[in-house]
Amino acid sequence: MERSPEEAAQLPPPPLDDEGERRRAAANGFHMFVGNMGAEVDEAFLTRVFSQFASFVPGSARVKRNADGTTRCYGYVTFAERQDLEAAKAEFNDQLVGTRPVTLSGCWRNEEARRLTPEQLNERCEMRKRLFREREAEERRRRSVL
Repeated sequence: MERSPEEAAQLPPPPLDDEGERRRAAANGFHMFVGNMGAEVDEAFLTRVFSQFASFVPGSARVKRNADGTTRCYGYVTFAERQDLEAAKAEFNDQLVGTRPVTLSGCWRNEEARRLTPEQLNERCEMRKRLFREREAEERRRRSVL
């Protein structure tokens, strides 16, 4: 049974077999978003926390920072195997890592983008541009009031 592009875009990504996981890990690994981190969390801290998982990719811990070097309170780590990503989520999601309970989720953005049609991708890009312009306008209004 053939599905329309809209139906296909609604489907979750198919489960990966061992060979598929090896190919994906070889390409770029399984990325996990780590949100709500405290200011004390840095790359070394994330590495210490997640290196207990066998397929944690050394050197993959990244903490996003502002221009002045302060943390934006989120980051990413990478695992070579999906099972370790799921195990890390099960163990640490909503648990204290540093001084705050972190939020963990897998990053499937690339898989999702591949399922979207070009029209859907363009629509999503236009929507994000509109939201960005609206936020900028709101920020300018707020500054002019101050």
